[in-house]
Amino acid sequence: MKYFTLKECTRSATAEAKGIDNAPGAEHEEHIRESIETLIDPLREAWGQYCGSAELGSPGIRVSSGYRGPKLNKAVGGSKTSAHCYGYAFDLVPVNGKMMEFKRFCREFLSRCPFDQLISEKENENGVPNWMHVGYKHPDGNQRRQFLSMINGRYFPMTD
Repeated sequence: MKYFTLKECTRSATAEAKGIDNAPGAEHEEHIRESIETLIDPLREAWGQYCGSAELGSPGIRVSSGYRGPKLNKAVGGSKTSAHCYGYAFDLVPVNGKMMEFKRFCREFLSRCPFDQLISEKENENGVPNWMHVGYKHPDGNQRRQFLSMINGRYFPMTD
């Protein structure tokens, strides 16, 4: 794991506030490592190159939500089938604040990669998301290659 640590992939303010142990077991820790090394680190590497060439500032990416054990997933109202519960999904925010550029970049980058879902989450009326959900695999191991936008709690094909 080049750009991300296990700690940041499992950290949760909700877990800390509610006293929930969010430590993954060995299997889920391996899924986290596989997801990061196969998809998220390469995405961050390419984002860094893009930010440099487009003069967008810091290429850092923050994990706002990564692995969620069952208790944490329930506490945040997550889906029972969420890939977050298996170490296969991460919600990402660029530290430079360039959400529209990051959304477009993720879509272009992932169009050439094996992945499960890219969801532009909680988009506003201009299509700007609060974060980008990047799922490496579905819990059943399949990769659906879905590009979605979540607007007012509903899923739609991804907006531009």
